[in-house]
Amino acid sequence: MVEEIRLAGSVLIGVTTVLAVACVVVHQLLARWWRTSSGRHVFTFEAVLALSLSLWSLRLVIPEGDWFQVVRLVAFAGMPFVLAWRIRIIVQTWRKGRRERTREVSDEVRET
Repeated sequence: MVEEIRLAGSVLIGVTTVLAVACVVVHQLLARWWRTSSGRHVFTFEAVLALSLSLWSLRLVIPEGDWFQVVRLVAFAGMPFVLAWRIRIIVQTWRKGRRERTREVSDEVRET
């Protein structure tokens, strides 16, 4: 039973990796992601996720060795940066929405 669960998990990692890489390829081919800050962020986020999943899939197929340490370092080097970038975007969006809501309430109070 444990072996079947492990195999199912490995298959899901593989399928998820293929889909993540496909997202990067399709985004690269069909979108002008480099034109906006949010487009650059989304593309970078997708790429780092695809790279991390690719590493995990590769690790399932090829045993760990010294090569793995270098590839792992490269794969995860971008992850803290892109996640901090995502947090910054979320907070900026929240602040902008809060300012707009405050302005709307102020405008309503003035109208009454």
